[in-house]
Amino acid sequence: MRAGLYGVNAYPTTVWNGVHNQVGGASGGNWESIYPGYLELYHEHYDLPSAFRLGISGEYEPGDNEVNFSVEILIDNDIDTTVNIENTYVEVFAVEDNIYSFWGSIGQWHNARNVARRYVTKSEANKNPVSVSEAGQSEIFEHNVLLSDAWEHSNIKIVAIVQQFQSEGSDHPITQAQTRNINNLDPDPDGDELTYLYDNCHYVYNPGQEDADGDEYGDACDACNGLVNIQGNVDLDAHGENFTPIIGVADVLALSDLLDGSGLPPNDCQSIDMLEDGTINNFDLIVLVDVVMAGG
Repeated sequence: MRAGLYGVNAYPTTVWNGVHNQVGGASGGNWESIYPGYLELYHEHYDLPSAFRLGISGEYEPGDNEVNFSVEILIDNDIDTTVNIENTYVEVFAVEDNIYSFWGSIGQWHNARNVARRYVTKSEANKNPVSVSEAGQSEIFEHNVLLSDAWEHSNIKIVAIVQQFQSEGSDHPITQAQTRNINNLDPDPDGDELTYLYDNCHYVYNPGQEDADGDEYGDACDACNGLVNIQGNVDLDAHGENFTPIIGVADVLALSDLLDGSGLPPNDCQSIDMLEDGTINNFDLIVLVDVVMAGG
């Protein structure tokens, strides 16, 4: 049914965000040859802006043959226009991950990833038409899935997507997606009385939701505070309640150590490409020295 939706007539086919079909696989299992093309597709379709946020929560006890769960859709608070929700639905699936199986075409054993087991919203009775369209509005859809004894229950996930169906053609854009393992459906795992969609640190208790740099990651779990992590602040130090960054001689020494391999390796929080040319070398060190000499 889903293959027909996208006009799939050859296998294997991958469908990206409901709008791009990629036909074909790697001959003889030579996946390295197709990796660059798939990486380009990944960057093209990943992390696109979306008006929607999704949360999945519910109850499941290991050994049960049924899982009850809810999917909440929330319109992002930053949206300043009415969202077009014509023919937009929350589609839900149950998938099984890591099914160790023999791939006969290449004569190898591999884990099959996220194999669809139930199309939860397949029938009209189970469809979830989206009815909210303004910033901050939300609605919740309730579902349950019967689990087969033939499945490895520890590998079962619930997948929810926001999809807008078009009356013509095979493009049906997917604008948000969320996945949760059925063993991880607690809506408030850190116990701060804020559920998944409304908690800026899902696994760290922070009822105050402090977020100094406004990046939607709470201070309690934000490894890269954007107020501190600015270009040239190699050692990521700051002072005061406003996290004012300190750029000085210590940063020059820290970058020098990084360049000669005697310091700690650079991490994702450091902005040390002073020339912004994609390469970190002694020229960046010279620019940083000039910055420090000019007063930071």
